[in-house]
Amino acid sequence: MASIAASRATDAAASAAIQYVRGAVMYAPSRGAIEIFHDAFMQIDPITGRISTFHAQIQLDDLAHFSDGYDPSTTLILEPHQFLMPGFIDTHVHAPQYQYMGTGTDTPLMQWLTKYTFPVEESFRDVDVAREWYTKLLDRMLAEGITTAQYFATIHLESTKLFADLVEARGQRGLVGLVSMDRNAPDTYMSSSAQHALDDAEQFIKYTLAKQNELVLPVLTPRFIPTCTLELLRGLGALAEQYNVHIQSHAAESLDEEAFVEHLHPGKRDTQIFHEAKLLTKKACMAHSVHLTDDELDVFRETGTSIAHCPLSNFYFANGFLDLHKVVEKEVAVGLGTDIAGGYSPSMLRAIQTCVLTAKALEIRGIASQKSSSSSSQSPAFDFKDAFWVATMGGAIALGLENDTGSLMEGKCFDAILVDVHEGGNLEFSPRDSRMDVFQKLVHNGDSRNFTHVFVKGKVVHNQCKHH
Repeated sequence: MASIAASRATDAAASAAIQYVRGAVMYAPSRGAIEIFHDAFMQIDPITGRISTFHAQIQLDDLAHFSDGYDPSTTLILEPHQFLMPGFIDTHVHAPQYQYMGTGTDTPLMQWLTKYTFPVEESFRDVDVAREWYTKLLDRMLAEGITTAQYFATIHLESTKLFADLVEARGQRGLVGLVSMDRNAPDTYMSSSAQHALDDAEQFIKYTLAKQNELVLPVLTPRFIPTCTLELLRGLGALAEQYNVHIQSHAAESLDEEAFVEHLHPGKRDTQIFHEAKLLTKKACMAHSVHLTDDELDVFRETGTSIAHCPLSNFYFANGFLDLHKVVEKEVAVGLGTDIAGGYSPSMLRAIQTCVLTAKALEIRGIASQKSSSSSSQSPAFDFKDAFWVATMGGAIALGLENDTGSLMEGKCFDAILVDVHEGGNLEFSPRDSRMDVFQKLVHNGDSRNFTHVFVKGKVVHNQCKHH
């Protein structure tokens, strides 16, 4: 049987679609579970990019695909130190904020917006600035193995159209949002009226849908309650109904944000306002949601609204932690987000690590409170396997894409990361390490150096060798 190293095969396949794969595969079919296939075989439909055949163990009939006549440019045979896992799904990214990522972590949220966010985002009025930074962002996101992302852009129609074009050209699965806001922002960086914002939002929806590309979708994006009038929110709700598109915003994000909402809408909170505007739907995803009440979580479940959990930025800006155990118990869908630039890292591995740390902190706090009470109930431990599921399949469910991505099961699109644990020199192993040990070391100690190739619908969208 012919054999070819995966790195050479994917170099040859940079402009072609992968059709046959043999090697180790790992994914999370459900929360807390990791499936490991040591020598799997996959066949990918070159037209749809979907996995048409998945055999947990290669079979004799499969070997015919590796005869002397096979096409190495469409075949991927993994080495023992390589494996495939699903591409990450980042449910919350502020694309223009990549420019100042890593700064401003010492500033409260509302001041942070004024000092950093609005001035930088305003500069994206210039399409040349937008092109430069959006290109850099997409390069980094794909290098980090992020095959699907939900983006906030800016209020600028032309530069946001450009961003959608760039996402399409790079082949990433992207949900792109033109930001809508008409108050409590600089005069030079908000729409002149609710109607102006609504007109731009509708134009962007039409522009994106006209692409007829399932990889690039429009998202209605009211920034958050403080920057949107009720007229704007209600108008966006009407557009959501008319076009059946995705919705994203922020909810119950921080104490100062909640205080601002109380000042603007006495006696009301984010959830009620969004709900009354018809912006909580099965296609809505609300970032953070740290301070939601039990009743509000019930509203999220009843409407099908999901949560983008952003654990790293929550440490700095949210004044609290999202209780994932409670969210799961309430049957609310949840995905993971880097929240660039509130989150100072674009790495989903970092997000996974911080997700577990957040859960551990809540567990420790719960144990401490139990010592001073008669209660002995304790939620089960939340570990790296759970967090990996949130970063992959959980995100797919949160965005309504569970039939397309999130795992490497038969029928899903081949959105995948080729992991090489020998690349980068950042991981150490012993002969005693199992495949699960190797996977756990990647999650805790690995980084993008270990992601040699990234695929969306069977096509290479990142090739590490070409970036060296």
